[in-house]
Amino acid sequence: MSKIDTESAFAPVDDVMETLESLPGIDDDRDEREARQEQVERQHKIGLATIRQVAALTQAEVAEKMGVRQTSVSRLEARPDMLLSTLKAYFDAVGAEASITIRVGETEQRVSLDELV
Repeated sequence: MSKIDTESAFAPVDDVMETLESLPGIDDDRDEREARQEQVERQHKIGLATIRQVAALTQAEVAEKMGVRQTSVSRLEARPDMLLSTLKAYFDAVGAEASITIRVGETEQRVSLDELV
């Protein structure tokens, strides 16, 4: 078994980043991308709390149904990312159903969150 010379096999990450950043136009839409990401995160934060409010439940009531503390529900509603199993538990607690649409090219498949978790 031969040993790989990692000194010459991989470029230092700083060099790679410098090369990428030097490409013309690579970062032209950065502000737009960051704004879109912030909007998605705001919608997500609003989304879970809104679902709970439509269900006429408090965070404490959802927490009791999930078997967690109210502060955990508060943090969950503010998170930009979570496991599907956590999302399913939240939806179960508020009495909501969810499905995910998976699109590959022209093919589209709708799958219930219950089927995935």
